[in-house]
Amino acid sequence: MRTQRRIALAAAASAALVLSVITATTTQADDAPTQADDAPTQAQTGGDSFVEEFDQPIDESFWFINDGYRNGEHQNCMFNADNLAVADGILTLTLDDTPLGGLDYSCAAMQTHQRYGYGTYETRMRVTEASGTNQSLFTYIGPYQGHPWHEIDVEVLGKDTTEVEINTWVDGVPSGGGPVDIGVDNSEEFVHYAFAWEPHQVRFFINGELVRTYTEPSQVPSINQQIFTMTWSTDMLTDWMGPFEYDGEPIITEYEYVAFTRAEEECQFEDSIVCDIDVEIPSSSFVDDFDTFDTNRWQRSNGWNNGPQQNCTWAADQATVAEGTLNLTFVEQATGDRDYACAEVQHRSRLGYGTYEVRMKGVEGSGVMATFFTWAGASGEQPSEAIDIAKLLGLDTSQVKLNTWRNNQPLDPVFADLPAPADQEFHDYGMVWSAEQLDFYLNGDLVHSITDEDKIPSQATNMFLNIWASESTPEMGEFVPPDGPLTMQVDRVAYTEPGDDCQFAESIACDL
Repeated sequence: MRTQRRIALAAAASAALVLSVITATTTQADDAPTQADDAPTQAQTGGDSFVEEFDQPIDESFWFINDGYRNGEHQNCMFNADNLAVADGILTLTLDDTPLGGLDYSCAAMQTHQRYGYGTYETRMRVTEASGTNQSLFTYIGPYQGHPWHEIDVEVLGKDTTEVEINTWVDGVPSGGGPVDIGVDNSEEFVHYAFAWEPHQVRFFINGELVRTYTEPSQVPSINQQIFTMTWSTDMLTDWMGPFEYDGEPIITEYEYVAFTRAEEECQFEDSIVCDIDVEIPSSSFVDDFDTFDTNRWQRSNGWNNGPQQNCTWAADQATVAEGTLNLTFVEQATGDRDYACAEVQHRSRLGYGTYEVRMKGVEGSGVMATFFTWAGASGEQPSEAIDIAKLLGLDTSQVKLNTWRNNQPLDPVFADLPAPADQEFHDYGMVWSAEQLDFYLNGDLVHSITDEDKIPSQATNMFLNIWASESTPEMGEFVPPDGPLTMQVDRVAYTEPGDDCQFAESIACDL
């Protein structure tokens, strides 16, 4: 069976050719993001700890079984759901000569629907010696899901089953990888493989022994990923995997279990590497001064809009960074089916309770709005929720609007006066969010508090910064076409987890 525990969010070269195409993970496993992802992305603790012992049929609400496609022309087999089976506490992935989809061979793969982050990943697996094959446990996220390519690999190449290839990938660049001696022949006995992924390092273990560590930032992935088991073969990548040889007998990979243990949780079973090592829990706190545009942290909205009330289309080229400032621009430029282009960036990971801060300058213009807010879409029985930390209406730049939302309904809208117009000076806007109270700050001063828990959102959310315009939203005023581009400027964005030290001198977290 699979066991797992629920944890609340923070209060709440040839190898390159191979893996560059492991993006056909299907929309059932994870849709590319539109407004906000269905799950955390930038690496945190990720999904719940689990041990999958394969003593029951595959739970397809938890696992996605790859079927009817391959990951690219380098692969000479088609994923076939019939080549995956569970029996007697063993998951079996088979590569055989069953024709499928115009190819002579079938192979198998399975992946989690959920994405996982910092923690420890483990399996006991046995492989088959067969040149030209790759039998693996790995984690992956990439362009198919709308994210940079990050990956952590444990791969046994069938050409030599006494070695294992271990590697990491960050932004599509491998750390180097290369084989490590296993110490036994993995085709003759099961081997325990594990890797511990932390914010500052990735450690790999074989049968409990540390065999490789990556510590450079360019070697340590930072985005939550799905977990894969996979067996496949090639006729192309012979320099790496050897010439494919099939002797008429099925090539079988067996897994006794697959397990994930969140950072700083206790070990879940007797032989777990977690029983012998410490794995650091990460902090999500950060300060971004926009010296660059960090694509691991932020993504630009592009090619869509929020509905008929919006007279512009999000355009990635209208979100730029220069001289330590994020610039988001609204401009008359036919984009999509709209006459105007506008700009939005969203934080890639969901964040929970804590201190949120922005230093920004708005714009003047009737019908235009610049905002910093959080949003979580409706999911299951959970309603949509949002917090407007700073809504700057171009109609009246003397005020900032603050609000919370549930199911698209405003709960507590108020205005606070600004000491200088929003479009003329930078102001610091912030909130401190807990389950019991939501406090809004302006230039370091408390200006509004909400203590009614029915009006305080409770879901972890994504952060958004955007500028857009409307010709049908009363509070924004009658839309007046601007004489030229309107650019909101963002000097800094910060998030501080509850209990973490303040991160810069002016932070409101310093006084909590």
